[in-house]
Amino acid sequence: MNRSFIPGVGRWISLLAAGLSLLALPGAAFAKVNIVATTTDLMDIARSIGGNKVDVTVLSRGVDNPHAVEPRPSQVIKLTQAALLLRIGMDLDMWVDSLIDAARNGNIARGGKGYVDCSTGIKRLEIPTERVDASMGDIHIYGNPHYWLDPLNGKIIARNILNALQRVDPSNAESYAANFREYARTLDQKADAWERQLAPFKGAKIVTYHKSLIYFLKRFGFVQFGEVEPKPGIKPSPSHVNQLIREMKSGGAKVIMMEPFYEKRYPDLIARETGAKVAVVPPSVNSMKGIDTYIEVMDAIVSRVAEALK
Repeated sequence: MNRSFIPGVGRWISLLAAGLSLLALPGAAFAKVNIVATTTDLMDIARSIGGNKVDVTVLSRGVDNPHAVEPRPSQVIKLTQAALLLRIGMDLDMWVDSLIDAARNGNIARGGKGYVDCSTGIKRLEIPTERVDASMGDIHIYGNPHYWLDPLNGKIIARNILNALQRVDPSNAESYAANFREYARTLDQKADAWERQLAPFKGAKIVTYHKSLIYFLKRFGFVQFGEVEPKPGIKPSPSHVNQLIREMKSGGAKVIMMEPFYEKRYPDLIARETGAKVAVVPPSVNSMKGIDTYIEVMDAIVSRVAEALK
């Protein structure tokens, strides 16, 4: 039997739908702000600023290469119910654009009050000065997008999230501001400690697998000596690997940093030939076992690089 013809049922369904819609609104009594983040780092920082007044879900896993996340239809449902969408921006998480379009949620569409590009206010590095084409590899026209790996940029991300939460949920503005102040204070203290830990190695030449750690290296005074990839996003070739080995031997680079989702056989080969050490570092929250917060990401990177440089 068609339920729509049962007296009263249609009315109750309509009332239930209206009630659910009301609960989804940020200003509704007892409702939490529904936040969707493209990465686990944004998820963790949003939870730190939002506290118990937000629900945060994430569209990718920490173990994913952020350049290559595969959009899924199930993710659209999350976005239809979101009050805020947090993204890295700078063309890193372009995969989310098709999901935004499919969700048809004006609040989180580009320009909407709930659309948050967390790169706003970041001092961008490696902005191309010439025309970019496919032959150059995975080059981003707005600059290198791995900015969250400078811990002081974590404060800028947190500030962008604070501003967005206060915009969509002004009744809890002071609570969010207090959480931000505490989080920023913790990051400042940790950044000072990380600076002291790495100070003895300042100026060291470091090779990375992908050109994704430039913000970290610049923050702590290291030299980006080269990359295992011949071009960003391009698989290493024997000729490039051999050239890098020669350059590392003559140039004195003794550490190779890499993320866990890349093949380790190339860095291991280079390390055997040059005497360098390979430091596998977590690029994001939940990318490695025991790395459950953004601060733990930075803790692990700093300690693993310091150990490799000893």
